[in-house]
Amino acid sequence: SIPTLPAVVHRITAMMADPEVGTREIGELISEDAPLAAKVLKIANSAYYGLARQCISTTHASNMLGMRVLKNIVTQAAVMGQFQHLEKSTGINLKEIWDHATLTAQVASRLAPVAHEVRILGPEEFYVCGLLHDIGQVVMLDALGADYAAVMIRSTNENMPLEALEQQTFGFNHQDVGALVATRWELPESLVEGIQFHHQAMHEVGPRLHVLLITTADQVADAIHAKNMSRAMQVLLDSAPKLGIVGDQVAGLLAQLENTSPEAA
Repeated sequence: SIPTLPAVVHRITAMMADPEVGTREIGELISEDAPLAAKVLKIANSAYYGLARQCISTTHASNMLGMRVLKNIVTQAAVMGQFQHLEKSTGINLKEIWDHATLTAQVASRLAPVAHEVRILGPEEFYVCGLLHDIGQVVMLDALGADYAAVMIRSTNENMPLEALEQQTFGFNHQDVGALVATRWELPESLVEGIQFHHQAMHEVGPRLHVLLITTADQVADAIHAKNMSRAMQVLLDSAPKLGIVGDQVAGLLAQLENTSPEAA
C-alpha cells in the first residue's frame, strides 16, 4: 500500500542532475500538467516566498525562485494532489494535516540557516523533511480507511497522542509508515530519520541534531497554530543551545515565524 513518489518529482530530480538543463526546461515540464501548475503558482506566489512581483507562469516561477526551491514546491503540490481523493472518502479534513505539514516545513527551513551545529542538511532538504514528517498519517488513512479515521477522531476528541493510539490499535505508528515511505522514495537517510523520530522527546534525540531540528519545528508549528507564542518561545529556547542557535537570535526568529502562514495548496 506504500505509494510511489509522484513521477513529476522523479523527472525534476533527474533534470536537476543534468548540467544541460536549466530553469526554463523545468518550468516547461511543470506547465504540461495544468492542475499541478496552478498549485505550484499558488504556492510560489504565497507570502512565504515574498516575491517582489507575482509569478505568471511556471517558467517565471522557476527563474525567480531557482530550481531547488521550485522542486520543493512541486513536491508539495504533487504529494498533496496524490491524496486529494481521501477528503471525500474518509471525511477527514486533509487541509489541517497539510497546513501543519507545510508550516512545519517552513519553520524547519527558517531554523536551518541559524542552527550552526546542524550541517547534515540544508534549508531545502529540511523543508522536504518537514513537509513529509506526517506523510505516514495520510498513507495510513489511504490504506486503512475508516479504521484509521476512527483513531484520528478519537485522538482529537480524547486529547490523546495520535502515535500512541496508532501503536495501541495497529502495532505501529505513522512515524514507522512515514519512514517506510521515505525509504521507498529513496530519500536521504537523514530525512528518513527525521520522519521516523520526530515525536521523540528532545532529550532522547542524542547526537542526531537534524532530528532535533525537525522535532523543534513540529512543536513550534503546533504552538504557532494554537497562537501560543510563549510555548513556541520556550520550545526554541530549549533547543537553541544544542542546535547552535545564538540566544539573542531567538526573539527575532520567533517574530519572523509568527507571521508564517501555511499557504497549503
